[in-house]
Amino acid sequence: MSGRGRGYRGNRNRNQQTLSSVARETALSLPADSPVLAMFKTAARQLNERQDRHERLVKLSRDITIESKRIIFLLHSAITKEATEKAVAEANDRLNKLIKGPFKCIGLELEKSPAYLHSRAVTAGFQEFIEAKTLCSLMDKGVLITWDEVQKEMQYTVKDSADDGDTERAVVTMLTPTDYMLGVADLTGELMRRAVNSISSGDSQECFQSCQYVRDLYTGFLGLFGIGKELARKMNTTRNNVAKVELAVYALKVRGGEAPPTLLIQQPPMTDWEDSTHHSDDEGYY
Repeated sequence: MSGRGRGYRGNRNRNQQTLSSVARETALSLPADSPVLAMFKTAARQLNERQDRHERLVKLSRDITIESKRIIFLLHSAITKEATEKAVAEANDRLNKLIKGPFKCIGLELEKSPAYLHSRAVTAGFQEFIEAKTLCSLMDKGVLITWDEVQKEMQYTVKDSADDGDTERAVVTMLTPTDYMLGVADLTGELMRRAVNSISSGDSQECFQSCQYVRDLYTGFLGLFGIGKELARKMNTTRNNVAKVELAVYALKVRGGEAPPTLLIQQPPMTDWEDSTHHSDDEGYY
């Protein structure tokens, strides 16, 4: 009895038409000049163009990310003052090449498309570029480059070849304030590394200066409201960077007497050390 029931249900499902079969029959019955078919072909073409544009933007963003990471490594590798000046000059040239190259291509890709529609495809490259750009600005001039200044550098004039002559049009690669703030939040990690590396190179003043930069940036982030999920998630890392660089400065200030003289930028005159009765409390002299 149960077997006959299963067979009956199978025959019933076999004879019943499914939604896909009805759709297939309807599509085959449409004429070639049907407006419904033309509408779907237009939608398919637009989706394909959007996907191709997205893939091109992802590739450009990946190139920007790789080059920006190399620029950051170049800036960190400089130890002496002369090496720092050469590294900053080279970093500025490579950053300008990124602005005139991949960023210009991104602006041309998004010229006739909403920029926010493809923001997730380019946000990683923008953040890494801002991280490298701001680090280079601090090492070069001691000033954090603003969002307006970076946005002005991403404005281009493109010439179009036409029958009646050359015409020019303005193209802007939109840098969202969110991407700028996310890149500045990542900058605190690079400043923390620079502060720690400056101790080993003997430039304690650079350590103190980097510590102040990190604290000022973190204080500015604390004054923001409604900063978004991504930026709020990076605040924990920023707070950890502040703690690490403050710990390094604390060790350099408080335990500086135990460090080798090469780690201290300001040393007392030699006459102060000539007195044989001068000893530090850590040596147990009373």
